[in-house]
Amino acid sequence: MLAKIVNSLFSYTFLFHMRKLVNFLKNVSNPEIVFDVGAYKGHFGNSFKKSRVFFFEPNKEYFKKLSKNKKNKYFRVGIGKNACKKIFYIMPNASSSSFNKPTLGKNLKTLFFFDILKEKYVNDKVDIYPLNFYFKKYKLKKIDILKIDTEGFENDVLNGISKSNFQKIDLIVIEKQLDNSLFKNYSFTPIKKILLKNNFRLIKKFKDPIWTYEDHIYKNKNFV
Repeated sequence: MLAKIVNSLFSYTFLFHMRKLVNFLKNVSNPEIVFDVGAYKGHFGNSFKKSRVFFFEPNKEYFKKLSKNKKNKYFRVGIGKNACKKIFYIMPNASSSSFNKPTLGKNLKTLFFFDILKEKYVNDKVDIYPLNFYFKKYKLKKIDILKIDTEGFENDVLNGISKSNFQKIDLIVIEKQLDNSLFKNYSFTPIKKILLKNNFRLIKKFKDPIWTYEDHIYKNKNFV
């Protein structure tokens, strides 16, 4: 119970950060199609009221809580390189849940939840699909904004996009962990290489005011 209360308090800094990010995106884009990969509570996707939003959230508890709208699509799956089943690690600080097994490196969150509250993470086996599957299934010609917040699993998400489908994406919002000890072998360098290789350039960074991550916005050079 206490963990849930603290999660709610942590959400306020997240919402402040999210508001700045969304306002910037609305100034540079008028999106028709938005993909929210790692939707969590749906704050990002629900900010685009006029858009058709595809929500992807593997955490069954938070997927149930997503407010549903008929024009949007909702999937309780993970997004990765290939279609498969994979263990999803549900953390007591729910926004940090990931398909990558946490190292439980010592930082403010892990000290509080694991050392003080003595919480534990829970395993859940979840279906994973590549984004290529959804391009084909819904015959998508363009994604205006692709947001990826998968707690260290971003490289796998990008590897599930073909070169031809990358060229159908205008903007990519992707999380960069500033604490490399959170997930084993985490590095942002391969992620950056994939984006640069597929003709994306970094146009903006947003640092969370408290937590150790940034959201980076990349734009496809082929789109005006």
